[in-house]
Amino acid sequence: MREPDVSVDTPALVRSVLPGVAMIAVTFGFARYGYGLLLPEMQSELGISSHAAGLIASSAYASYLVANTAVVWMTARLGPRWPIGLAAVLAAGGMAVVATAGTSAGAAAGVFVAGAAAGLAFPPYADIVAHQVSPARRALAWSTISSGTGWGVAVAGPVAIGFGDDWRFAWLVFVGLAVCAGILATLCAPRRGQTTGRSNLPQLSWTWFVCPRSRPLLLSSVLVGAGSAVWWTFSVEALRASGLTAGQARTAYALCGVASIAASLSGSAVNRIGLRNSYLGACALLTAALALIAVGSRQLVLVLLAAALFGAAYSAVVATQGIWSADVFAARPSAGLAAINTALTIGTIAGPTAAGLTIHRTGYPTTLLAAALTTALALFFCPPSPRRRKLLSTHHCRATPIHN
Repeated sequence: MREPDVSVDTPALVRSVLPGVAMIAVTFGFARYGYGLLLPEMQSELGISSHAAGLIASSAYASYLVANTAVVWMTARLGPRWPIGLAAVLAAGGMAVVATAGTSAGAAAGVFVAGAAAGLAFPPYADIVAHQVSPARRALAWSTISSGTGWGVAVAGPVAIGFGDDWRFAWLVFVGLAVCAGILATLCAPRRGQTTGRSNLPQLSWTWFVCPRSRPLLLSSVLVGAGSAVWWTFSVEALRASGLTAGQARTAYALCGVASIAASLSGSAVNRIGLRNSYLGACALLTAALALIAVGSRQLVLVLLAAALFGAAYSAVVATQGIWSADVFAARPSAGLAAINTALTIGTIAGPTAAGLTIHRTGYPTTLLAAALTTALALFFCPPSPRRRKLLSTHHCRATPIHN
């Protein structure tokens, strides 16, 4: 699979990375994870049970899954600008619906619409980075874009703390920021024909997506998605149930976002210690963070430590998976990233639903420990060793050229 031969100056790199960070911050940090941050107040006013809260969260991941399927076609046929622009519209529109919802059904509808935004926003940047950023700077560029989730959560936390119980106004603030970020990202996104040409596209068959090279990556994504989604959906609620105040719980959530920004350095770590070691270290820290929050949720110091550890480790895992995906699916980066995001989403659909059912039976600590065990299993599905990589180099994905 031939690597694009491009040379990019610093202004072009900035045009690729900064809008990407802004869009990931809006679509993930606000539209996707803002729900978990503001959930306790929404539950109180709209009468949302823990089981219903889990189902609503899973519905957002389901819409994300549908969007991930559609974005492959949209990016290939229309270019990155269209899916990025639509993502901004869905994020702002869905969050506006949540802000004005008078019932749990209305809130669920808004969460569902907003959830699709992240599925449309993320994959196009794989193509943008592959074709507008020089090879030596791609790992850093990609890890920086992936850290957008952390920036979003870092902003969302103080907004929620500052406005206290007025969760509706907090959502409206998110809407305003989504509109601004969406305009910037849409204007900066390449038009059709400025990335991969249609004549070079492979027919994206099942054997292209799932093969010996991609199987560990996809399984890893499912497991990480299932375990981490429990934190994103129920951490604030779990901390408040353990005795922490609303402000303390939200501070921990915001700290998680701030720590996520550190994952922008994971590209440098990959260059220094290798993809395999970077992934294993980040995944181990993610497991430790979930276990720590489970056993130390009554102690604020331990909670803050766990939140910081989770934020940095989660974003680092996602960044390393993106870099890993670019190697596995080098012929079509956006389609490959959509594939691992789909796998991640399958996990995130299962995680909150299962957690919502088990919380009443076993409590938050046991549920969080189960989430930690799930992410620990992802350690067994890691980037290949040099020996395994050599064996896999003989495998060629079977994909028939696309018919124009």
